[in-house]
Amino acid sequence: MMIVVVGIGIYFNGSLDIFGNRDLEEPQDQGDKPLESPEPAEDTPKPPVDMVEEPRQETITIAAVGDIIYHMSQIISAYNEEDDSYDFKKFFELIKPIIEEADLAIANYEGTTAGTSVEPYMAYPRFNAPDETLDALKYAGFNLISTINNHSLDMRGFGLIRTLEQLHKRGFKTVGTYSERPDSRVLYVNEKDIELAFIAYTYSLNGMEISITAEELDYMVNVIDRDRILEDILEAQAREVDMIIAIMHWGHEYQRNPSQEQRDLADFMFKNGVDIILGSHPHVIQDTQVVEYDGKKKFVIYSMGNFISNQREESLNQYYPNLDNFYTEDGVIVQIAITKNFEDNQTWISDLNFVPTWVNRYHHPPLYHYDVIPLPKYIEGNPLGLDEQTLSRMKRSYRDTMIKVDVTID
Repeated sequence: MMIVVVGIGIYFNGSLDIFGNRDLEEPQDQGDKPLESPEPAEDTPKPPVDMVEEPRQETITIAAVGDIIYHMSQIISAYNEEDDSYDFKKFFELIKPIIEEADLAIANYEGTTAGTSVEPYMAYPRFNAPDETLDALKYAGFNLISTINNHSLDMRGFGLIRTLEQLHKRGFKTVGTYSERPDSRVLYVNEKDIELAFIAYTYSLNGMEISITAEELDYMVNVIDRDRILEDILEAQAREVDMIIAIMHWGHEYQRNPSQEQRDLADFMFKNGVDIILGSHPHVIQDTQVVEYDGKKKFVIYSMGNFISNQREESLNQYYPNLDNFYTEDGVIVQIAITKNFEDNQTWISDLNFVPTWVNRYHHPPLYHYDVIPLPKYIEGNPLGLDEQTLSRMKRSYRDTMIKVDVTID
């Protein structure tokens, strides 16, 4: 902030001077008598004080969510038979105001948009969704997509390439997969002169790596490998970025506690310079931690759960009768504020906040409607007019999510 103090203008000898100085005419001849200096008026303004400039400081905000998955029931539900089109935007209406207010909104798109010239739309175990799913993400406010996960090659190399083409066509930034050998695997993003480096990796490709050549495998997808991760970190550090953010597709499905392998890899990345880790894949929310390395606070959420999917108690109980499948209905928006002081070139996580979300599925022609609900806004007072059973499930989700995200940056 720049502070400027300006004197108040006064009239003197018929002349207005905004700085309070006397704008005198030529003095009249008064002989040898010296001119007498008038006594200064008590209210004569003082000259302006020196201009003071405070150190420049900027803050950017990030909103990050977990897995975005489109099962066939969602695809069918979004279909409009009258004009042979799909509309997924309506699923994100309630969450849109929160996502679009962030400077960077990040999600993991699990699957492909390979079109239908080679394969039809399909879901588990190989995902191929309509391009309109990407339109919905743009509408919701997302602008950075991690494309690396165990379903990246579901439609082989052509599906990976077309997915990137469709994302870039809509203006998304992407990280983790590449249509040709990139100059760098690191995605650099500059917001308000704060430079962030994004790196992203997956634990597996579900065996679909055999569908591309060894050379293509080397450059098209980022599979977790400590040497590769370290190489990318060192590149980002050489560029002197302000923060390094890792997006990790890792861990075990439906396990609410991170594995030792996840914890060890997080420690490795933190020790070597990563500042924030955003995890996905388990489809349930896992632990969060604020840790300190070399005097700097760092943050990890091992899994952000499902942002939207058809995984829920009703659809999974027949396959996994011994699991608490309702946890797959839970997600969280991780809100991170990053601040930089440009005088001392220091950057830090200045705030953390969590918005628990829950996917409400209910019958609506042609099949279902899905609402991603930001729970803090819609639990109290029941503004959506939901039935008691639905409200009870929402409250359970909120309670269990908050247990997992009970951390602060202070």
